[in-house]
Amino acid sequence: MTRTKKLLMFFLLFFAIQPESVLAHRMIVELVEPGKIKVRYDDGTKSGIALVKAFDEEGHSLFEKYVDDNGYVYFDRTIRVHQLIADDGIGHRATWISDHASNQLDIPIWIRALLGVSILLFTATFFHYRKHN
Repeated sequence: MTRTKKLLMFFLLFFAIQPESVLAHRMIVELVEPGKIKVRYDDGTKSGIALVKAFDEEGHSLFEKYVDDNGYVYFDRTIRVHQLIADDGIGHRATWISDHASNQLDIPIWIRALLGVSILLFTATFFHYRKHN
């Protein structure tokens, strides 16, 4: 076996035998209705440990509350919230601004993953053919 084949086999086995799987997700905070905030992850699971901070238009803190077991925070409906920040303390942080449209496209994760893999394969093919021609 050539050195290249051995190296390729090593990397294939190394990545194929990994016992841990990592599932990446993002946190989403949203004002469901006046007086009710929902904090969840993009896979639909609720965040039961997030701290939600609310701010007015001048940036003054209105309140800080932890979500309940269902991922909701309830507050006085008369409070006008301009910005929400949710942080679960384990690396997830989400922000919601009342007059700000979402800049995230709602493209399904499998399409985004397929696009990423396609770009990598295209780049690898380009360099492969460039080297051999």
